[in-house]
Amino acid sequence: MSNGYGFGDGEIKQESSWRYPLGIFMATLVLCAIFLYYYVGPSVEDFSGNTPSPAITEEPVRVEIGGTIFAPPANYTVYPRARRGGVRDEVNLYALWPTMHGYTPAQRKEFIENAPDTRRIDITISKRTSMFNEAERFERLYLPQTVDPRGVRTPYQLTKFTFKEQRANVPTNGYADTELFVGNDEAGATAAVFCFKDQDDVISPECWRKLEYGDKVEVSYRFKRPYLPEWRAIDQAVINLVTKLDQSKQVTQ
Repeated sequence: MSNGYGFGDGEIKQESSWRYPLGIFMATLVLCAIFLYYYVGPSVEDFSGNTPSPAITEEPVRVEIGGTIFAPPANYTVYPRARRGGVRDEVNLYALWPTMHGYTPAQRKEFIENAPDTRRIDITISKRTSMFNEAERFERLYLPQTVDPRGVRTPYQLTKFTFKEQRANVPTNGYADTELFVGNDEAGATAAVFCFKDQDDVISPECWRKLEYGDKVEVSYRFKRPYLPEWRAIDQAVINLVTKLDQSKQVTQ
């Protein structure tokens, strides 16, 4: 039996009254989903684990860097990709000075925001890339670029060196916006601590040091400039933390 009405040799089909509204609704739904995903959905960086995201678990993550295995708790890791473990070129960590504890929700502001006086210390353990050690870098690379190779003594057991200013038609040495503070760490080794100049156009100035950790691994860390007078204690705390995470240094009970 036909469900239409005959008209000449053809037939006119009855159309469902809800078909077109349903099609418009589905098309609108798809467009809304695309819009929301584009603006608030995860990006490629998110899927890759390259977006900073704190973790609250203290479960250790085993990563191998330059042949050395480190096991930082997950709440010390900055990026989700590090929590997958395995062989890596580097791992980025953070800890809160002076306790050197990892992330906790109660201290979220200190870890997430970039305030000029935040107590967060950013630490990177990576494969060693420089052919010079820290003392050699100071003598061969940094010192020739300073205004006065004698430096100026400071109250916190560091000698301050100022770099030559960048001038028109003169290639920059890359250090013009920084100052260099040099001293000896707790082990007596040369410590070269760079700091961004404390000036109006630098919102949250940092200081940083890069040092060798064995033949194949290096450690760099950053802290805010207001804590420069505490540099030696911070330096030793970072070294102690990295040593604690180094599985080859742990004594089997």
